[in-house]
Amino acid sequence: MADEKSRWETLKSNAESGNLYLDPSVSTSCRDACNRQITLFSELKQSLSSLSSVSGLGRFNAADELSKMLGMKAIGGERDFNTAFEEHIQVLTLIRDTIEISVKKYEDQQVAQAQALTSQGANLPSGG
Repeated sequence: MADEKSRWETLKSNAESGNLYLDPSVSTSCRDACNRQITLFSELKQSLSSLSSVSGLGRFNAADELSKMLGMKAIGGERDFNTAFEEHIQVLTLIRDTIEISVKKYEDQQVAQAQALTSQGANLPSGG
């Protein structure tokens, strides 16, 4: 996941510096998909607290250990779901932000080009 995060941090930096442009007609659906996934992972992350306390496995030492181990898989253990969801949310946020920045730069570039053409046309001598 660290590689993905690093890759999208680089792409975001490229978008901020104007070296990455995405066509708005394509990127809108990507941005919306990122927002849906961020919402889903955030909701799942919030529901993990109910899974962190496992019960009903019986009254013996192994059941207590298994209960603790399953709870730690939800929150607080090695490679737990809480951390995984958070990492995915961070990468999706970077993707979404990169898309938004690059679309804004693309649109700004289009406006600047249109203004340049308009001002060039206004400065042409009129034939008459």
